[in-house]
Parts: sequence; structure tokens; C-alpha cells
Amino acid sequence: MNCACKLSPGNQIAGFPNQLSPRLFSGLPRTDLDSILSLARHRQFRASSVITHEGDAAERFFLLTSGQGRQFVTTTEGRKILLYWLTAGQVFGGVAMLSTPIQYLASTELQSNSCAFMWDRQTMRNLVSRYPKLLDNALSIAATEHFAWAIAAHVSLSTDDARGRIAHLLVSLACGIGKATPAGLELQITNEDLASGANVTPFTVSRTLREWQRAGVVTKGRGKIMLRRPELLVASA
Repeated sequence: MNCACKLSPGNQIAGFPNQLSPRLFSGLPRTDLDSILSLARHRQFRASSVITHEGDAAERFFLLTSGQGRQFVTTTEGRKILLYWLTAGQVFGGVAMLSTPIQYLASTELQSNSCAFMWDRQTMRNLVSRYPKLLDNALSIAATEHFAWAIAAHVSLSTDDARGRIAHLLVSLACGIGKATPAGLELQITNEDLASGANVTPFTVSRTLREWQRAGVVTKGRGKIMLRRPELLVASA
């Protein structure tokens, strides 16, 4: 597994991969950052690994340094509901920062081979006390990323028809996890993922994508979708 994390000969964390500047550590002096990273553990995960499980005690906090993941909950009927997609630089297991021990509210799975920095709950609690900026940044992330995503999803479910929900979900995902290519923005996502995220059936997703593909708006591949003209996607919804 290729890893761009900066590690010392003893496998201690020495820094982030080049070009990665996680919001969690914004505004912290280099000396403080070095102290925080010295207490983290470097972890590597294979694609499809589930790292946190809904309902388990929140004992670990993670920063994704490479790869891609997503969070989900499972209904009592066993249906998987996708919530939020993760890319390098984002955190998960954030409830481990809280003073009162609670359970993870969602599960987190990785869609690709990935790396992460991990802190146990007690270590993270000590760091929050020592560096209050960490908690400020975490609250900012929750308000501007996670809560904003939840608002957009709720508004879409309340106002858009099925076609509109699929379109807005694709555009949102393209902005977050889309990979720029000469042909457009590539998303590693299945029809089932889209159906779960947009609260529609896989049949509706398949039919809608076929229509957009005939119109030249998207190209559908095995386990991936290419958004050729995102602006036309929203206009056609």
C-alpha cells in the first residue's frame, strides 16, 4: 500500500503528506502541531474496511490522510443509509473529543486503501485541554461542513423530486470527492450508493442516469460515474 505520510525511522509521525493542511490544526504553531502528532498512531486500512461502528463506545479519533470514505447508519430493517463522504484531511470519530463518553453515532467505512492518524479518547481529551484551538476548529468543522451538509440534504428531500435529489447529490459529491479528468469529474460511486443518499430506488437511479447519458451529461461505468457537464446536470433536474 502506497503511503505519503511522513514517518520517522521508528514509524513515528513526522508530518502530513505534501499539500495536506487539515482544518483541524488550522492556526496552531508548528511546535504545538509537532507535539500533537507525536501522540498519534499511524494506521493503514484496506478498501471496504469499517473503522468505526455505530453504537460502539467512541474510544478513538481519526484524521484521514489519504483515501476516501463515508459514514452511514443502518436501519432496524438492515438498510444502509449513507450520510457523509470523507476525503483526505477530514476527521471522523469526533465524538471521542467530548468530555462525556458516548457511542459513535454512525459507522465509517473506507472505499479505497487509506491511511489515517489515530488518537485514543483520553489522549485527545488531554490535547483539547492543552490546546483549546483544537476544539474551536472541531466545532467550526461541524458547523460549516457536517451541519451544512445535513441542511442541504434535508432541504433537498423536502423540496426536490427524485430526479432533482439525484442531481443535487451528484453535484455535491463531485465538489467533495470528484476526481478531475480530461473527460470530466469522476466519481467512484454505485447506483445503490446514489439510491441510498437520494432516498430513491436503484431502478429510479438507473433510469435517470440512462436519460442523462443519452443527453451527454454523464457517462456511466462500472462502479463509477463521469460528470461531463455538472451545470447541465442541475439544469436538467
